[in-house]
Amino acid sequence: MPAMSVTRAALVIVVAVVVAIVMGGGDVSTIAEDARAFVAHVKSFERGGGDARRRSAPVTRMDAPPMMDSKDMSTTKTKTMMAGKRGSRALKAELAPDQSALVDYCALGAGPGGIQLATYLTRELHGSPSVVVLEKRDVAGSFFAKFPVHRKLISINKRAFTKKQSNLDFQMRHDWNSLIDPEDWPDRFTGDDNGPHTSRARLLMQNYSTEYYPHADDLARYLDDFATQKLDGHVSYDTEVLSIDEEYAAKAEVTTKTPGDGKIFVVKTSKGTWRCNNVISATGLHAPKQLPEHLQHPKIIGYEELSDDPSMFEGKRVGIFGAGNAAFEVASTISKVSAHCDVMATSEIRFAHQTHYPGALRLPNSAFLDQYLLKSLDSFYQYGRGDAPPSMTISEGFGGLVMHFSQDTEVQKIIASGVEEDCRSIDGCFYYDYLIRAVGWYFDTSVFGRSATPNLEKPGQVTRRGGKYPAMTSQYESENVPGLYFAGAVAHALDFGKSAGGFIHGFRYTSRALARHLNVQNHGGEWPMEIMGDIAQTFDVALKRINTASSLYQMYGALSDIILIDNVGKRNASGFADRSEDALRGARYFIDVPLKMVQDGHFSFNADDVSGRFSKCNAHIVTITLEFGENFHGRYVLDHATRDASGRILSDDEDREDLFLHPVLRLYRCVMKRKRMTLTPKALLYTSHLEEDLATDWTSPDEHQRVLFDFLGRAHDAAGGDVAAHDFDRDHRISANAHSHSAHQTYAKAAPHYATRMSN
Repeated sequence: MPAMSVTRAALVIVVAVVVAIVMGGGDVSTIAEDARAFVAHVKSFERGGGDARRRSAPVTRMDAPPMMDSKDMSTTKTKTMMAGKRGSRALKAELAPDQSALVDYCALGAGPGGIQLATYLTRELHGSPSVVVLEKRDVAGSFFAKFPVHRKLISINKRAFTKKQSNLDFQMRHDWNSLIDPEDWPDRFTGDDNGPHTSRARLLMQNYSTEYYPHADDLARYLDDFATQKLDGHVSYDTEVLSIDEEYAAKAEVTTKTPGDGKIFVVKTSKGTWRCNNVISATGLHAPKQLPEHLQHPKIIGYEELSDDPSMFEGKRVGIFGAGNAAFEVASTISKVSAHCDVMATSEIRFAHQTHYPGALRLPNSAFLDQYLLKSLDSFYQYGRGDAPPSMTISEGFGGLVMHFSQDTEVQKIIASGVEEDCRSIDGCFYYDYLIRAVGWYFDTSVFGRSATPNLEKPGQVTRRGGKYPAMTSQYESENVPGLYFAGAVAHALDFGKSAGGFIHGFRYTSRALARHLNVQNHGGEWPMEIMGDIAQTFDVALKRINTASSLYQMYGALSDIILIDNVGKRNASGFADRSEDALRGARYFIDVPLKMVQDGHFSFNADDVSGRFSKCNAHIVTITLEFGENFHGRYVLDHATRDASGRILSDDEDREDLFLHPVLRLYRCVMKRKRMTLTPKALLYTSHLEEDLATDWTSPDEHQRVLFDFLGRAHDAAGGDVAAHDFDRDHRISANAHSHSAHQTYAKAAPHYATRMSN
């Protein structure tokens, strides 16, 4: 970038101020301050000071998805650059503490989970309930101002797409950092940008960073801007929660929003007391896990205590406890300056590319293993599948810390001698200048009073050792404290190790699911649903959702589209009495439903009774999910074309199952459980897999569309519809020119293959 003279810098400031005043935005001093920051941002690049830009205004792309008509683009850009400081951060008067009125929802924490949840609560719930977010710090997203310690995120920020990939919901499949404002969002069923809010400027992470793996400062700035713009007056900053207790609500205070036990929450903070119908904890897992007692020592440094400057480890011997991304993030940075670095794991390393779980060890953090395996004086130790041997202990020695077996008298003599050269790892003597603990986080219950303390998960319930997450129902509610809910990373307990619910690109959808559940349960609302006119419309909606919905894509196997098909001759959602020609006429198509909520019988299906209770179950249920193949995991994932999961070489005539992420369709017979519709394995009638496609394009007329239509035809037939009512070629006008005779022959020859994939 060419040098900017003082005159040009002054001109930029003047132009920015004048333009902003003409647009009617903000006071002169604030706008001038932003303009000066922008000039500093430009100069920082002239000097090569890349870090300075992280404290300046967001970058705005001319090639970004259109936020406004081109004639309004310059206005949008200028407003976006200054939006962070123009929003009001003052709490609304009616949400202030120490008032007699109850607050409907008190959310704890203005991190990405709390921000996302509160955005949905203030937009999508009927009756405009009162919502307040209690944040300990003076900004939102403060966690990312410190973590990850070495500042490089491992969440994807993809910005480039082809013309075919212009659907905005599709693009969110590859944006792992942005939050969602439903008022800015395209059509909820199709993701098309043709809704009533297409003129609104969307706040996306791609306008804050051009890096594929962004700097954490950029995310912190983005989250604070999002909270300022989207939650104006709903966040109480500098508000530390001191205690949370329960008390019985007065008779006049009891509403549909009051928990079933008639109790409300009393939340005492550094700014006063809030009385809340419901509390939603979105604090994340913020309490550092400790090492087993026999490995604890006051001189061990916690991950949370580290700075991003590794210079203190220059030329030192460093040992790191941990087997996850935090441990390897630290090792990859420190090993560049240390004399020797060891990573000591108490559990088996799980790689994200082998498990498809984004919380497992990611390759951007695992360069340290390259150094270890290529003999670079860095080492990796694994203490089997359990904790480090209980006989292992840590003592001070040689000016640092020594790991050794507690009963090994020879090593104890070496330590007492003070001769460092005699301490050898082969003899069970491990000397380090520094030891670092990076073994993860857990949910902290210390602010909860005795009656309001949620139970934690038991060993094996979510994690192997237990105690990491609160125990919760499929509705994200505490198992033992009614009215206490969990959102954000804490809600990951329901899909831990399986899907993306512990990360922004996953919990932005589970937070939405919680808000929708509360809307149904507490406000008489309905889960988003469309009533289908016939099998052709059902096919069109399902095909569009399969190919564009970011929710199904990110929360694979956890969120599902659900189609409720009333049996022919029974009254359906639209009141049609006679559907003998098309059983899918009047079918109810629900989107983004937590599958576990349906399996547990807690999904209402928008029944007239908000409890979701039905007297009878004369229906069939279709689930649509995206899933990886059952055998697509482990060390042979990159050899899936030639080997199975065990490493066995496949013969040429063996059928290759679909392993990569692909749509899975299931048809169930409706089953009643405590007068609620539910899904059970025994009620499964058919399963159909749409063939995998590495570009995730499931639109092939024969390989995908025809299989989808045939599956819906089976669902139609199972519900008692007229078999003659559905015909793929007729309903979708597939002409002889579009599908030649040879194509139909190919399909006919492949019929046995489809039959094996659609199990009876």
